[in-house]
Amino acid sequence: MLTVRSKLLLLSRYFWLILLVFIAFTVSFVLYVRAEKAIDRANDARHASILLAGELRQSSDDLTRMVRTYVVTGDPVYQQHYREILAIREGKAARPLDYQNIYWDLVLEDDHRPQAASVAPSLLQRMREAGFTPDEMARLAEAKAKSDALTRTELAAMALVASAPALDSPQRQQAIRMLHDAAYHRAKAAIMQPIADFNRLSAQRTLLAVEDAERYALQLRWISVAFGLLLLPLLWGQRRNLRNVLGGSVDELHSSIARLGSGDFSRPVPLGRSSRHSVMGWLAETRDKLQRLEAARRQADAHNLRLTGLYNALSQCNQAIVRSRSERELFERMCQAAVEHGGMKMVWVGLLDEDARHIRPLCAHGSGTEYLADLPLATDEADPLSHGPTGRAVRTGQAQWCQDFQHDPATAPWHERAVLYGWGASAALPLQCDGKIIGALTLYSGEPHAFDEAARMLIEEMVMDLDYALDSFQREQARQAANTALQLSEQRLRTIIETEPECIKVVGADGQLLEMNRAGMAMLQADSLQQIQQLGLMHFVLPEHHAAFMQLHQQVMSGHSGTLEFEICGLQGQRRWLETHAAPMRDEGGSISMLLAITRDITLRKQNEQHIRYLAHYDVLTGLPNRVMLEEQAELTLQQVARQQQALALMFLDLDHFKDINDSLGHSIGDALLVQLATRLRQALPDGALVSRLGGDEFILLLPGIDAARAEALARQLLDDIAHPYQVAPYDLNVSASIGIALYPQDGVDLETLSRRADAAMYLAKKAGRSCFRFYTTAIQEKAARHLQLVNALRVALEQQQFHIHYQPQLSMAGGQLVGAEALLRWEHPELGNISPAEFIPVAEDCGLILQLGEWVLRHAVRQARQWREQGLALVMGVNLSAVQFRQPDLPALVARILQEEGLPASALELELTEGVAMYDPQQAIAVMNVLHEQGVRMSIDDFGTGYSSLNLLKQFRVYKLKIDQSFVRDIVTDPEDRAIVAAIIDMAENLGLLTIAEGVETEEQLSWLRAQGCDELQGYLFSRPLPAAAFAAYAQQHQPAAAPARS
Repeated sequence: MLTVRSKLLLLSRYFWLILLVFIAFTVSFVLYVRAEKAIDRANDARHASILLAGELRQSSDDLTRMVRTYVVTGDPVYQQHYREILAIREGKAARPLDYQNIYWDLVLEDDHRPQAASVAPSLLQRMREAGFTPDEMARLAEAKAKSDALTRTELAAMALVASAPALDSPQRQQAIRMLHDAAYHRAKAAIMQPIADFNRLSAQRTLLAVEDAERYALQLRWISVAFGLLLLPLLWGQRRNLRNVLGGSVDELHSSIARLGSGDFSRPVPLGRSSRHSVMGWLAETRDKLQRLEAARRQADAHNLRLTGLYNALSQCNQAIVRSRSERELFERMCQAAVEHGGMKMVWVGLLDEDARHIRPLCAHGSGTEYLADLPLATDEADPLSHGPTGRAVRTGQAQWCQDFQHDPATAPWHERAVLYGWGASAALPLQCDGKIIGALTLYSGEPHAFDEAARMLIEEMVMDLDYALDSFQREQARQAANTALQLSEQRLRTIIETEPECIKVVGADGQLLEMNRAGMAMLQADSLQQIQQLGLMHFVLPEHHAAFMQLHQQVMSGHSGTLEFEICGLQGQRRWLETHAAPMRDEGGSISMLLAITRDITLRKQNEQHIRYLAHYDVLTGLPNRVMLEEQAELTLQQVARQQQALALMFLDLDHFKDINDSLGHSIGDALLVQLATRLRQALPDGALVSRLGGDEFILLLPGIDAARAEALARQLLDDIAHPYQVAPYDLNVSASIGIALYPQDGVDLETLSRRADAAMYLAKKAGRSCFRFYTTAIQEKAARHLQLVNALRVALEQQQFHIHYQPQLSMAGGQLVGAEALLRWEHPELGNISPAEFIPVAEDCGLILQLGEWVLRHAVRQARQWREQGLALVMGVNLSAVQFRQPDLPALVARILQEEGLPASALELELTEGVAMYDPQQAIAVMNVLHEQGVRMSIDDFGTGYSSLNLLKQFRVYKLKIDQSFVRDIVTDPEDRAIVAAIIDMAENLGLLTIAEGVETEEQLSWLRAQGCDELQGYLFSRPLPAAAFAAYAQQHQPAAAPARS
């Protein structure tokens, strides 16, 4: 009896022998197949040689037919066919695709020529590539050479026909004879003989190759058959050996294994006498052991069933973690897995609502889920419903195991439902996300004490996996939010780039444009990025900027940012100035691979700069040089006249009353007049002179080579030219000018000195009556110095309290009682002494301090009047208004505010306005007086009679008193004209219902005469000089004031 080892050794030997025979059979069969293919290749070579020889013969015949047809018919198409056949054969033209018969005698039926191939090998080249023997190739080359020689005869015949196209021409007849004579036929036969020899040699060679391949294939065929026959008995013996090893048939073995695999261990495995040491014998022993193990397994199954279910539930939970896309889906899958695979009665997940301080069920699975519909679960420790397992788990953050749910005192509120649903034990475990408790997982089992140590570990592992999944969900949500934010950011960036009005482009290290937004393409007037890339960026840059452009590119690619201004020309010819800011861009390795450039259109800025340069040197309105240009030109001119020791005159010209034209006719009329004036000045000046407009109606004329005499003559000429009428539709305007002249070098050696002194001389001309000129003198300088001294002193006088007010009494004619006071400003300078108001008031008006000074006088006078009223002195305070003050639109508001702040009734204030100021703009004066009158403020006309009052307007002024100027009062005793004027003023005022007050009364004679004329009030040195406040109060005690006169 063979042992198991012997059986296996025999089986192995048979296997390797069969494998070796099978390999030999396979190799012989493969060689046989290759031999058969060699026969096919030999036949293909034989066929190819016949085709190439036939093609050479066919081409010769086709050439003959084409040339004969052409010679007979004269149709040029046959001549074209002839040349095309010859070109194809010589490889000068491509062969037709998929067209074996390549010559034009076999054209397709639709008369369309076959499509040409992409290559054009010559016939001789194809013959060389076919692998012919040298002898065979020599025959073909000989036939080809003779055919080429014959073509020369054929070409000569066609040339004869082409020279004489007539059908009956001798040349045509000669050509026909050339193609049909004996010599031509011998040449044709000479071509065919080498082709025949080639066919014979080729046939012998290829036939021999085919026969050799057939003999080799027959031998391999018999070898394969022999190996196949040897394989059959070997396979039969191997079958017998296999049955001995298995101990039975394959079907018996399969049946026994199937029973064991199905768990049927009751039937024994059938064994023969010699089958004990076989696979069947081993299988029988295995069945016996499995039968014993089955009994042990059944005992352990009951113990492990619960753990297996929990393991399955844990596995399903892990799969749910992988497959779930949301927390809710994960919880639902987990609850379902714990019930269906873990053997739980019911499982639910509740989430913590921190605001409401309770647990809200999210999802559940199993029997009794309706129990959760109205489940009250609080988290507040003070609430009894928070002491259940779930509440404690959430509150303490620790797992709660209730092994006897129906009898545990902690679960008393839920015992009734536990009995209803059959819950024997429960487990509640807190759920955490990012270290924070967010809810709880609660499980109910049908058996008490179901959660032993192993079960607890599995459930805790399940919860740990859930916590990890929740953290993963949170991280994924954060990642998605970050990706969404990134995408939005990229989209916003792309939108910004595409909508950015400036050009944004990316350029490679080689200078090639990689990207550009629409704004950049619009600058270059291109339709697409590809269009710019084909031309290159340098195509658009003007040649003079090429070097700087390339230098910027090299600078940025070396790691330094840069800026460049350059000019381009777009594809439609539009030129633009651009400013580009370029910075290097680095790849992941830190290398500079490209640059980013932001380019903006600065064409407008360039134009503005050019315009600004013009504006910086020329007057916009007249086109004359401005002060900047004047200063630059004057410096050069003064240097030149100094070197050449020449004279120079500078004229300062200012139009007279030009403001009246602007105010009455409008600034557009005034501007038009200035333009015409500028033209006249240019035309009137000698060569080399410069006229500049300083602004408004002021001009400076710089006149090199002009001495005092010529300057005087030129000034007269200018005044005459300026005085001519100006045609400014629809007006004919007349203006005059005042001119001041300063001479170099006696009046100054620089522009600032000369212009300042010419300006001073011009003001002297205006005071002299205007429409004239004046030269600068020392007296003018002294007056200008005094004016400047007063301006500088005025600026600090208020701060240093150098001003004070004196008050001159105003008395009633009837009783000689004090009725008012006029506030008179005095200035006592610490160095200059007392300065007259007649001197410093005009200076204050010129330098712009009159408003501040006038408000100071008004406030202090009102304050003093209020203080006197509080002391029992009821009088009217008179305050003078300057022309500048009266023209301020906020004068009524200022007066009302000061009266309110100082606490003085409006009726106690009298504002004195000169006649000239009131008549300057009568309508505005009437409006202001009406507002002040409505406020209760008294108004009087000061220095009446010195102006040019209109009686019609005078009656519209809301005034109650006329002040007769002291220039009339001074001589009323001796001057009949002054007496007549004063008498007329008093009579007119009485008729208009106005009071009169005479200023400057100094003698008793004056007083007597005024009393006789009926003057109402008096003021002058006869009664009192202007007094300080304290002295005025003492004077008032002696002349108690009467009640304030009623307003008219």
